[in-house]
Amino acid sequence: MDVRPKINLEKYSWTSDGGISVCGFTWLNGEYISGDGFRRLILQHSDSVENIKKFFTQLNGQFSIVINKDSVVWLVCSHTWSYPLFYFQNGNEIAVSDDPYLLVKEFSTPEIDSFSKNYFLLFGVTPNNNTLVKQIYQVNPGEIVVFENGRVTNMSFFDVVGDILDRKVEEEKLHQSILSLFERYSDFLKNKQVLLPLTGGYDSRLLACLLKEFGHKNVLCATWGRKGNVEVEPAEKVAKQLGYSHVFIEYNEDFISGFSKTQQFLNYAEFAGHISSMPFLQDYFAIGYLQKNKMITTKTIAMPGYSGDFFAGSHLDSHVRTANNRYLFSKMVNKYSSSYPLNARQLRGVGSCVEEWFLANTAAEPWQKYEQWDFQERQCKFISNANHAWFYFGVEVLMPLFDKDFIDLFRNLPFEQKLGVGFYNKTLEKLFFKPHKVDFHLKNSMRPTSTPSNLKRLVLKISPAFLKNMYYPLFDDIFYREITIDLMSSRKDYSYQRPLKPNAYNSYIIQWYLQFLNQLMTNK
Repeated sequence: MDVRPKINLEKYSWTSDGGISVCGFTWLNGEYISGDGFRRLILQHSDSVENIKKFFTQLNGQFSIVINKDSVVWLVCSHTWSYPLFYFQNGNEIAVSDDPYLLVKEFSTPEIDSFSKNYFLLFGVTPNNNTLVKQIYQVNPGEIVVFENGRVTNMSFFDVVGDILDRKVEEEKLHQSILSLFERYSDFLKNKQVLLPLTGGYDSRLLACLLKEFGHKNVLCATWGRKGNVEVEPAEKVAKQLGYSHVFIEYNEDFISGFSKTQQFLNYAEFAGHISSMPFLQDYFAIGYLQKNKMITTKTIAMPGYSGDFFAGSHLDSHVRTANNRYLFSKMVNKYSSSYPLNARQLRGVGSCVEEWFLANTAAEPWQKYEQWDFQERQCKFISNANHAWFYFGVEVLMPLFDKDFIDLFRNLPFEQKLGVGFYNKTLEKLFFKPHKVDFHLKNSMRPTSTPSNLKRLVLKISPAFLKNMYYPLFDDIFYREITIDLMSSRKDYSYQRPLKPNAYNSYIIQWYLQFLNQLMTNK
Protein backbone atom coordinates (compact mmCIF):
# COMPACT_ATOMS: atom_id res chain seq x y z
CA MET A 1 0.00 0.00 0.00
CA ASP A 2 1.43 3.38 -0.96
CA VAL A 3 1.85 5.80 1.90
CA ARG A 4 0.69 9.31 1.21
CA PRO A 5 2.04 11.36 4.12
CA LYS A 6 0.93 14.88 4.86
CA ILE A 7 3.79 16.43 6.83
CA ASN A 8 3.44 19.93 8.25
CA LEU A 9 6.37 21.20 10.35
CA GLU A 10 6.17 24.89 11.22
CA LYS A 11 6.04 25.32 15.00
CA TYR A 12 9.77 24.88 15.64
CA SER A 13 12.83 25.73 13.54
CA TRP A 14 13.34 22.86 11.08
CA THR A 15 15.95 22.17 8.42
CA SER A 16 14.48 20.07 5.60
CA ASP A 17 15.76 18.60 2.35
CA GLY A 18 15.85 15.25 0.58
CA GLY A 19 13.01 13.79 2.65
CA ILE A 20 14.80 14.47 5.95
CA SER A 21 13.78 17.16 8.47
CA VAL A 22 15.70 17.87 11.66
CA CYS A 23 15.04 20.15 14.62
CA GLY A 24 17.33 20.82 17.58
CA PHE A 25 20.86 19.48 17.92
CA THR A 26 23.04 16.50 18.73
CA TRP A 27 26.59 16.11 20.00
CA LEU A 28 29.17 14.39 17.78
CA ASN A 29 32.71 13.91 19.08
CA GLY A 30 32.14 16.77 21.50
CA GLU A 31 30.87 19.11 18.77
CA TYR A 32 27.44 20.72 18.68
CA ILE A 33 25.73 19.71 15.39
CA SER A 34 22.51 21.35 14.19
CA GLY A 35 20.81 22.61 11.04
CA ASP A 36 21.99 21.25 7.71
CA GLY A 37 25.01 19.59 9.28
CA PHE A 38 22.65 17.54 11.44
CA ARG A 39 20.45 16.73 8.43
CA ARG A 40 23.44 15.50 6.39
CA LEU A 41 24.54 13.39 9.34
CA ILE A 42 21.13 11.65 9.37
CA LEU A 43 21.29 11.21 5.60
CA GLN A 44 24.60 9.37 5.88
CA HIS A 45 23.07 6.78 8.19
CA SER A 46 19.61 6.36 6.62
CA ASP A 47 20.53 3.87 3.89
CA SER A 48 18.95 0.94 5.76
CA VAL A 49 16.57 0.23 8.61
CA GLU A 50 19.36 -1.43 10.60
CA ASN A 51 21.67 1.58 10.28
CA ILE A 52 18.91 4.03 11.23
CA LYS A 53 18.04 2.12 14.40
CA LYS A 54 21.67 1.70 15.43
CA PHE A 55 22.53 5.33 14.75
CA PHE A 56 19.64 6.75 16.76
CA THR A 57 20.79 4.85 19.87
CA GLN A 58 24.12 6.67 19.58
CA LEU A 59 22.69 10.19 19.32
CA ASN A 60 22.84 12.45 22.36
CA GLY A 61 21.04 15.77 22.22
CA GLN A 62 17.72 17.61 22.19
CA PHE A 63 16.10 16.92 18.82
CA SER A 64 13.28 15.57 16.70
CA ILE A 65 13.65 14.02 13.25
CA VAL A 66 11.22 13.21 10.42
CA ILE A 67 12.35 10.92 7.56
CA ASN A 68 10.07 10.44 4.56
CA LYS A 69 11.61 8.23 1.89
CA ASP A 70 10.95 5.02 -0.04
CA SER A 71 7.29 4.82 1.07
CA VAL A 72 8.36 4.74 4.73
CA VAL A 73 7.94 7.52 7.29
CA TRP A 74 10.06 7.68 10.45
CA LEU A 75 9.33 9.97 13.41
CA VAL A 76 11.97 10.34 16.12
CA CYS A 77 11.95 12.24 19.43
CA SER A 78 15.03 12.47 21.63
CA HIS A 79 14.91 11.35 25.25
CA THR A 80 14.43 15.00 26.33
CA TRP A 81 11.11 15.35 24.42
CA SER A 82 12.11 18.94 23.64
CA TYR A 83 10.22 19.16 20.33
CA PRO A 84 7.11 16.95 20.50
CA LEU A 85 5.76 15.33 17.31
CA PHE A 86 2.15 14.29 16.69
CA TYR A 87 0.43 12.08 14.12
CA PHE A 88 -2.64 10.22 13.02
CA GLN A 89 -3.13 7.42 10.52
CA ASN A 90 -6.26 6.31 8.73
CA GLY A 91 -5.50 3.46 6.35
CA ASN A 92 -2.85 4.76 3.97
CA GLU A 93 -3.46 8.36 5.02
CA ILE A 94 -0.80 9.72 7.38
CA ALA A 95 -0.62 13.22 8.83
CA VAL A 96 2.36 14.40 10.89
CA SER A 97 2.96 17.75 12.56
CA ASP A 98 4.83 19.46 15.38
CA ASP A 99 1.63 21.49 15.90
CA PRO A 100 -1.19 19.11 16.90
CA TYR A 101 -3.86 21.77 16.39
CA LEU A 102 -3.20 21.47 12.65
CA LEU A 103 -4.07 17.77 12.94
CA VAL A 104 -7.24 18.61 14.88
CA LYS A 105 -8.38 20.58 11.83
CA GLU A 106 -8.28 17.37 9.78
CA PHE A 107 -11.35 16.13 11.70
CA SER A 108 -14.80 17.52 11.05
CA THR A 109 -15.88 16.73 14.62
CA PRO A 110 -12.81 16.13 16.83
CA GLU A 111 -13.55 14.46 20.16
CA ILE A 112 -11.86 14.57 23.55
CA ASP A 113 -10.63 11.14 24.67
CA SER A 114 -12.33 10.51 28.02
CA PHE A 115 -9.63 8.27 29.50
CA SER A 116 -6.81 10.63 28.49
CA LYS A 117 -8.83 13.45 30.02
CA ASN A 118 -9.00 11.64 33.39
CA TYR A 119 -5.27 10.93 33.32
CA PHE A 120 -4.59 14.55 32.36
CA LEU A 121 -6.75 15.83 35.21
CA LEU A 122 -4.68 13.72 37.59
CA PHE A 123 -1.12 14.21 36.28
CA GLY A 124 -1.20 17.20 33.93
CA VAL A 125 -0.05 15.15 30.94
CA THR A 126 -1.60 12.53 28.67
CA PRO A 127 -0.57 8.87 29.00
CA ASN A 128 1.90 7.04 26.82
CA ASN A 129 1.28 7.80 23.10
CA ASN A 130 -2.17 9.28 23.67
CA THR A 131 -3.24 12.91 23.47
CA LEU A 132 -6.44 14.58 24.64
CA VAL A 133 -7.96 14.20 21.16
CA LYS A 134 -9.08 10.82 19.84
CA GLN A 135 -7.00 9.36 16.98
CA ILE A 136 -4.17 11.89 17.44
CA TYR A 137 -1.05 10.42 19.01
CA GLN A 138 2.31 11.67 20.24
CA VAL A 139 5.82 10.27 19.87
CA ASN A 140 7.13 9.33 23.29
CA PRO A 141 10.53 10.45 24.64
CA GLY A 142 13.30 8.31 23.14
CA GLU A 143 10.94 6.65 20.66
CA ILE A 144 10.88 5.90 16.93
CA VAL A 145 7.50 5.61 15.18
CA VAL A 146 7.59 3.94 11.76
CA PHE A 147 4.80 3.98 9.15
CA GLU A 148 5.20 1.26 6.54
CA ASN A 149 2.71 -0.75 4.46
CA GLY A 150 -0.25 0.63 6.41
CA ARG A 151 1.22 -0.40 9.76
CA VAL A 152 2.47 1.69 12.68
CA THR A 153 5.44 0.37 14.68
CA ASN A 154 6.68 1.95 17.90
CA MET A 155 10.28 1.29 18.97
CA SER A 156 12.16 2.69 21.95
CA PHE A 157 15.82 3.63 21.48
CA PHE A 158 16.40 5.03 24.97
CA ASP A 159 15.84 3.51 28.40
CA VAL A 160 16.44 5.44 31.61
CA VAL A 161 16.78 2.14 33.50
CA GLY A 162 20.11 0.28 33.37
CA ASP A 163 21.57 -2.91 34.78
CA ILE A 164 21.86 -3.05 38.54
CA LEU A 165 25.44 -3.06 39.78
CA ASP A 166 26.60 -4.07 43.24
CA ARG A 167 29.76 -1.99 43.30
CA LYS A 168 29.56 1.55 44.60
CA VAL A 169 30.88 4.57 42.72
CA GLU A 170 33.44 6.86 44.32
CA GLU A 171 32.70 10.57 44.75
CA GLU A 172 35.82 11.59 42.81
CA LYS A 173 34.73 9.53 39.80
CA LEU A 174 31.35 11.29 39.71
CA HIS A 175 33.12 14.63 40.12
CA GLN A 176 35.45 14.04 37.18
CA SER A 177 32.67 12.64 35.00
CA ILE A 178 30.52 15.75 35.51
CA LEU A 179 33.48 17.99 34.64
CA SER A 180 34.20 15.96 31.50
CA LEU A 181 30.56 16.10 30.42
CA PHE A 182 30.28 19.86 30.93
CA GLU A 183 33.42 20.58 28.91
CA ARG A 184 31.60 20.30 25.57
CA TYR A 185 28.79 22.54 26.82
CA SER A 186 31.42 25.02 27.92
CA ASP A 187 33.04 25.04 24.49
CA PHE A 188 29.69 25.76 22.85
CA LEU A 189 28.86 28.54 25.34
CA LYS A 190 31.99 30.60 24.65
CA ASN A 191 31.13 34.20 23.76
CA LYS A 192 27.43 33.62 24.55
CA GLN A 193 25.25 35.01 27.33
CA VAL A 194 23.93 32.37 29.72
CA LEU A 195 20.76 32.89 31.71
CA LEU A 196 20.83 30.62 34.75
CA PRO A 197 17.55 30.23 36.68
CA LEU A 198 19.07 30.00 40.16
CA THR A 199 17.25 28.67 43.21
CA GLY A 200 18.30 27.33 46.58
CA GLY A 201 18.46 23.82 45.12
CA TYR A 202 21.52 21.75 44.29
CA ASP A 203 21.07 21.36 40.52
CA SER A 204 21.17 25.05 39.58
CA ARG A 205 23.95 25.66 42.12
CA LEU A 206 25.98 22.90 40.44
CA LEU A 207 25.55 24.59 37.05
CA ALA A 208 26.62 27.91 38.56
CA CYS A 209 29.80 26.29 39.91
CA LEU A 210 30.51 24.61 36.57
CA LEU A 211 30.13 27.87 34.67
CA LYS A 212 32.54 29.51 37.12
CA GLU A 213 35.00 26.63 36.97
CA PHE A 214 35.16 26.81 33.18
CA GLY A 215 35.70 30.55 33.23
CA HIS A 216 32.38 31.88 31.91
CA LYS A 217 31.80 35.53 32.78
CA ASN A 218 28.72 36.49 30.75
CA VAL A 219 26.25 34.83 33.12
CA LEU A 220 23.05 36.32 34.50
CA CYS A 221 21.45 34.50 37.42
CA ALA A 222 17.74 35.05 37.98
CA THR A 223 15.25 34.02 40.64
CA TRP A 224 11.53 34.77 40.63
CA GLY A 225 8.37 34.35 42.62
CA ARG A 226 6.70 35.78 45.71
CA LYS A 227 8.63 38.41 47.66
CA GLY A 228 10.57 36.85 50.51
CA ASN A 229 10.37 33.28 49.16
CA VAL A 230 12.93 30.81 50.49
CA GLU A 231 14.87 30.57 47.20
CA VAL A 232 15.96 34.20 47.00
CA GLU A 233 18.53 34.51 49.80
CA PRO A 234 20.64 31.43 48.92
CA ALA A 235 20.45 32.27 45.20
CA GLU A 236 21.67 35.84 45.79
CA LYS A 237 24.51 34.61 48.00
CA VAL A 238 25.63 31.97 45.48
CA ALA A 239 25.63 34.47 42.61
CA LYS A 240 27.55 37.06 44.66
CA GLN A 241 30.16 34.53 45.79
CA LEU A 242 30.76 33.40 42.21
CA GLY A 243 30.88 36.96 40.90
CA TYR A 244 27.74 36.74 38.79
CA SER A 245 24.98 39.32 38.40
CA HIS A 246 21.68 38.34 39.99
CA VAL A 247 18.17 39.65 39.46
CA PHE A 248 15.10 38.85 41.51
CA ILE A 249 11.81 39.22 39.64
CA GLU A 250 9.00 39.74 42.10
CA TYR A 251 5.63 38.26 41.24
CA ASN A 252 2.89 40.44 42.71
CA GLU A 253 -0.66 41.51 41.93
CA ASP A 254 0.38 44.36 39.64
CA PHE A 255 2.84 42.13 37.80
CA ILE A 256 0.34 39.40 36.84
CA SER A 257 -2.94 41.37 36.81
CA GLY A 258 -5.12 40.57 33.79
CA PHE A 259 -2.51 38.35 32.09
CA SER A 260 -5.00 35.58 31.33
CA LYS A 261 -7.05 37.77 28.98
CA THR A 262 -4.11 38.85 26.83
CA GLN A 263 -3.60 37.38 23.38
CA GLN A 264 0.06 36.78 24.20
CA PHE A 265 -0.89 34.43 27.02
CA LEU A 266 -3.59 32.64 25.01
CA ASN A 267 -1.07 32.05 22.24
CA TYR A 268 1.38 30.73 24.82
CA ALA A 269 -1.19 28.34 26.30
CA GLU A 270 -1.83 26.90 22.86
CA PHE A 271 1.92 26.70 22.13
CA ALA A 272 2.93 25.01 25.38
CA GLY A 273 -0.16 22.84 25.92
CA HIS A 274 -0.12 21.04 22.54
CA ILE A 275 -3.14 18.86 23.54
CA SER A 276 -0.97 16.76 25.83
CA SER A 277 0.71 18.79 28.62
CA MET A 278 -0.24 21.46 31.15
CA PRO A 279 1.05 24.88 30.03
CA PHE A 280 3.68 25.75 32.64
CA LEU A 281 3.17 29.24 34.14
CA GLN A 282 5.95 29.42 36.73
CA ASP A 283 8.56 30.84 34.31
CA TYR A 284 6.29 32.54 31.76
CA PHE A 285 6.12 35.96 33.48
CA ALA A 286 9.81 36.14 34.35
CA ILE A 287 10.97 35.34 30.83
CA GLY A 288 8.67 37.99 29.40
CA TYR A 289 10.05 40.49 31.93
CA LEU A 290 13.67 39.65 31.12
CA GLN A 291 13.05 40.01 27.40
CA LYS A 292 10.99 43.20 27.70
CA ASN A 293 13.74 44.83 29.77
CA LYS A 294 16.40 43.67 27.28
CA MET A 295 18.22 41.61 29.91
CA ILE A 296 18.16 38.63 27.52
CA THR A 297 17.87 38.30 23.74
CA THR A 298 17.07 35.51 21.30
CA LYS A 299 20.82 34.77 21.31
CA THR A 300 20.82 34.07 25.06
CA ILE A 301 21.15 30.44 26.15
CA ALA A 302 18.92 29.46 29.08
CA MET A 303 20.28 26.67 31.25
CA PRO A 304 17.72 25.32 33.77
CA GLY A 305 18.78 22.58 36.18
CA TYR A 306 16.35 19.90 34.94
CA SER A 307 16.46 17.05 36.09
CA GLY A 308 19.66 16.21 37.93
CA ASP A 309 18.14 15.34 41.29
CA PHE A 310 15.70 12.91 39.65
CA PHE A 311 18.39 10.89 37.90
CA ALA A 312 20.34 10.95 41.17
CA GLY A 313 17.38 9.39 43.04
CA SER A 314 15.09 12.08 44.49
CA HIS A 315 12.01 10.07 43.48
CA LEU A 316 12.98 7.00 45.49
CA ASP A 317 12.12 5.94 49.02
CA SER A 318 12.98 2.79 50.93
CA HIS A 319 9.60 1.20 50.18
CA VAL A 320 9.77 1.26 46.37
CA ARG A 321 12.64 -1.24 46.30
CA THR A 322 10.30 -4.16 46.99
CA ALA A 323 6.89 -2.50 46.58
CA ASN A 324 3.95 -4.03 44.76
CA ASN A 325 2.23 -2.26 41.88
CA ARG A 326 -0.56 -0.99 44.11
CA TYR A 327 1.93 0.87 46.29
CA LEU A 328 3.75 2.28 43.27
CA PHE A 329 0.57 3.73 41.79
CA SER A 330 -0.50 5.04 45.19
CA LYS A 331 2.87 6.82 45.47
CA MET A 332 2.42 8.36 42.01
CA VAL A 333 -0.97 9.73 42.99
CA ASN A 334 0.01 10.95 46.45
CA LYS A 335 3.33 12.51 45.45
CA TYR A 336 2.75 13.84 41.94
CA SER A 337 -0.94 14.14 41.15
CA SER A 338 -2.84 17.41 40.89
CA SER A 339 -5.16 16.21 43.67
CA TYR A 340 -8.14 16.34 41.30
CA PRO A 341 -11.03 14.34 42.85
CA LEU A 342 -11.51 11.51 40.34
CA ASN A 343 -14.10 9.00 41.49
CA ALA A 344 -13.07 5.47 42.45
CA ARG A 345 -13.94 3.96 39.04
CA GLN A 346 -11.97 6.62 37.16
CA LEU A 347 -8.99 6.20 39.47
CA ARG A 348 -9.03 2.43 39.01
CA GLY A 349 -9.10 2.94 35.24
CA VAL A 350 -6.02 5.14 35.34
CA GLY A 351 -4.29 2.70 37.69
CA SER A 352 -4.99 -0.27 35.43
CA CYS A 353 -3.45 1.45 32.41
CA VAL A 354 -0.42 2.62 34.38
CA GLU A 355 0.11 -0.97 35.47
CA GLU A 356 -0.25 -2.28 31.91
CA TRP A 357 2.07 0.30 30.31
CA PHE A 358 4.70 0.82 32.99
CA LEU A 359 4.49 -1.76 35.77
CA ALA A 360 4.05 -5.07 33.92
CA ASN A 361 7.73 -5.72 33.21
CA THR A 362 8.53 -8.65 35.52
CA ALA A 363 12.23 -8.47 34.61
CA ALA A 364 12.56 -5.00 36.19
CA GLU A 365 12.80 -4.20 39.89
CA PRO A 366 9.80 -2.29 41.34
CA TRP A 367 11.83 0.93 41.75
CA GLN A 368 13.00 0.69 38.14
CA LYS A 369 9.42 0.43 36.88
CA TYR A 370 8.48 3.43 38.97
CA GLU A 371 11.51 5.27 37.61
CA GLN A 372 10.46 4.57 34.02
CA TRP A 373 7.01 6.06 34.62
CA ASP A 374 8.43 9.09 36.42
CA PHE A 375 10.98 9.73 33.66
CA GLN A 376 8.57 9.56 30.71
CA GLU A 377 5.37 10.91 32.16
CA ARG A 378 6.73 13.50 34.58
CA GLN A 379 10.32 14.54 33.87
CA CYS A 380 9.89 14.72 30.09
CA LYS A 381 6.26 15.59 29.46
CA PHE A 382 5.78 17.82 32.50
CA ILE A 383 9.11 19.18 33.81
CA SER A 384 11.03 19.40 30.53
CA ASN A 385 7.89 20.74 28.84
CA ALA A 386 8.37 23.88 30.96
CA ASN A 387 11.13 24.79 28.47
CA HIS A 388 8.38 25.77 26.05
CA ALA A 389 8.13 29.04 27.94
CA TRP A 390 11.67 29.80 26.78
CA PHE A 391 10.97 28.55 23.26
CA TYR A 392 7.88 30.75 23.08
CA PHE A 393 10.04 33.83 23.65
CA GLY A 394 12.62 32.60 21.12
CA VAL A 395 15.32 31.57 23.63
CA GLU A 396 17.34 28.37 23.18
CA VAL A 397 17.58 25.96 26.10
CA LEU A 398 20.42 23.62 27.05
CA MET A 399 19.98 20.95 29.74
CA PRO A 400 23.36 19.49 30.78
CA LEU A 401 21.71 17.59 33.64
CA PHE A 402 19.34 15.90 31.15
CA ASP A 403 22.24 14.86 28.91
CA LYS A 404 22.52 11.14 28.11
CA ASP A 405 26.04 11.07 29.53
CA PHE A 406 24.77 12.57 32.78
CA ILE A 407 21.98 9.99 32.94
CA ASP A 408 24.56 7.25 32.34
CA LEU A 409 26.41 8.35 35.49
CA PHE A 410 23.41 7.20 37.55
CA ARG A 411 21.79 4.57 35.32
CA ASN A 412 23.69 1.68 36.93
CA LEU A 413 24.22 3.20 40.35
CA PRO A 414 23.32 0.87 43.25
CA PHE A 415 19.97 1.61 44.85
CA GLU A 416 21.62 2.55 48.16
CA GLN A 417 23.60 5.34 46.54
CA LYS A 418 20.56 6.75 44.76
CA LEU A 419 18.23 6.58 47.75
CA GLY A 420 17.61 10.04 49.18
CA VAL A 421 19.97 11.63 46.63
CA GLY A 422 22.64 11.15 49.29
CA PHE A 423 25.60 10.26 47.07
CA TYR A 424 24.84 13.06 44.59
CA ASN A 425 24.33 15.69 47.27
CA LYS A 426 27.48 14.77 49.20
CA THR A 427 29.58 14.81 46.04
CA LEU A 428 28.28 18.26 45.11
CA GLU A 429 28.77 19.63 48.62
CA LYS A 430 32.33 18.28 48.99
CA LEU A 431 33.79 18.63 45.49
CA PHE A 432 31.85 21.52 43.91
CA PHE A 433 30.23 23.73 46.55
CA LYS A 434 33.00 23.74 49.17
CA PRO A 435 35.86 24.59 46.72
CA HIS A 436 33.78 27.50 45.38
CA LYS A 437 32.72 28.54 48.91
CA VAL A 438 29.02 28.17 48.24
CA ASP A 439 28.49 25.37 50.77
CA PHE A 440 25.79 27.21 52.71
CA HIS A 441 22.00 26.81 53.00
CA LEU A 442 22.52 23.10 52.32
CA LYS A 443 19.57 20.76 52.37
CA ASN A 444 19.37 17.50 54.24
CA SER A 445 19.21 14.42 52.05
CA MET A 446 15.67 13.21 51.59
CA ARG A 447 14.37 10.80 54.18
CA PRO A 448 12.40 7.70 53.16
CA THR A 449 8.71 8.49 53.21
CA SER A 450 5.97 6.44 54.80
CA THR A 451 3.60 4.32 52.79
CA PRO A 452 0.80 6.43 51.27
CA SER A 453 -2.49 5.79 53.02
CA ASN A 454 -5.77 5.35 51.16
CA LEU A 455 -7.51 6.15 54.44
CA LYS A 456 -5.67 9.47 54.63
CA ARG A 457 -6.78 10.23 51.08
CA LEU A 458 -10.41 9.46 52.00
CA VAL A 459 -10.25 11.66 55.13
CA LEU A 460 -8.74 14.44 53.04
CA LYS A 461 -11.52 14.10 50.47
CA ILE A 462 -14.38 14.39 52.95
CA SER A 463 -12.85 17.05 55.21
CA PRO A 464 -14.56 20.46 55.09
CA ALA A 465 -12.75 23.20 53.19
CA PHE A 466 -11.90 25.30 56.28
CA LEU A 467 -9.98 22.36 57.84
CA LYS A 468 -8.04 21.81 54.62
CA ASN A 469 -7.19 25.49 54.47
CA MET A 470 -5.83 25.32 58.03
CA TYR A 471 -3.64 22.30 57.21
CA TYR A 472 -2.20 23.36 53.84
CA PRO A 473 -0.25 26.60 53.28
CA LEU A 474 -2.12 28.69 50.72
CA PHE A 475 0.54 31.29 49.97
CA ASP A 476 3.16 29.50 47.89
CA ASP A 477 6.61 30.77 46.91
CA ILE A 478 5.71 30.86 43.21
CA PHE A 479 2.64 33.14 43.59
CA TYR A 480 0.53 30.42 42.00
CA ARG A 481 -2.48 31.16 44.19
CA GLU A 482 -2.94 34.63 42.73
CA ILE A 483 -2.00 33.47 39.24
CA THR A 484 -4.71 30.81 39.25
CA ILE A 485 -7.28 33.23 40.68
CA ASP A 486 -6.62 35.56 37.73
CA LEU A 487 -6.81 32.62 35.35
CA MET A 488 -10.08 31.31 36.73
CA SER A 489 -11.73 34.73 36.67
CA SER A 490 -10.90 35.27 32.98
CA ARG A 491 -13.87 33.22 31.74
CA LYS A 492 -17.21 33.21 33.52
CA ASP A 493 -18.38 30.22 31.47
CA TYR A 494 -15.57 27.96 32.75
CA SER A 495 -16.24 25.81 35.80
CA TYR A 496 -13.87 24.10 38.24
CA GLN A 497 -13.83 21.17 40.64
CA ARG A 498 -12.10 21.89 43.93
CA PRO A 499 -8.97 19.69 44.29
CA LEU A 500 -8.52 17.59 47.43
CA LYS A 501 -5.66 19.82 48.55
CA PRO A 502 -6.59 23.53 48.50
CA ASN A 503 -3.02 24.51 47.54
CA ALA A 504 -2.98 22.18 44.51
CA TYR A 505 -2.96 25.09 42.07
CA ASN A 506 -1.85 23.02 39.09
CA SER A 507 -5.27 21.39 39.19
CA TYR A 508 -6.91 24.70 38.28
CA ILE A 509 -4.45 25.32 35.46
CA ILE A 510 -5.12 21.83 34.12
CA GLN A 511 -8.89 22.33 34.28
CA TRP A 512 -8.59 25.72 32.60
CA TYR A 513 -6.55 24.26 29.76
CA LEU A 514 -9.08 21.48 29.12
CA GLN A 515 -11.86 24.04 28.72
CA PHE A 516 -9.58 26.25 26.62
CA LEU A 517 -8.89 23.26 24.35
CA ASN A 518 -12.61 22.57 24.00
CA GLN A 519 -13.05 26.16 22.93
CA LEU A 520 -10.24 25.88 20.37
CA MET A 521 -11.76 22.72 18.93
CA THR A 522 -15.20 24.31 18.73
CA ASN A 523 -13.83 27.36 16.91
CA LYS A 524 -11.37 25.52 14.66
